[in-house]
Amino acid sequence: MKKTLMLTAAFLMFQAAPVLAEDAAHDGKKMEREIPGDTNGDGLISESEFMARAKERFSSIDTNNDGKLSREEAKSAHEKKRAEMKEKKEEWKEKREAKKAEMEAKREAKKAEREAAE
Repeated sequence: MKKTLMLTAAFLMFQAAPVLAEDAAHDGKKMEREIPGDTNGDGLISESEFMARAKERFSSIDTNNDGKLSREEAKSAHEKKRAEMKEKKEEWKEKREAKKAEMEAKREAKKAEREAAE
């Protein structure tokens, strides 16, 4: 039980961490993404914001609302999160493939234009 609780707490901590991404398409400028749990929009997570998000996450896992997480509840939440991530990976893969096809079509069109100009 302690192990499950500790793993859940660690998971919650990583869920609330700020996310910054650097994207080459934006000339190397850092783009700040919305931070889940940052309720006042200051770009930081305060202790109260962190705890509110942790309690919210705990409540979503505690399906029988007894204030405790059973092994089954934790396992169920883990499997649900895994399924969500699998679905997201599929969406990302489809987007990558569509973008790749789009870029290939553009290359072919430019190639055809060059050959027609010759």
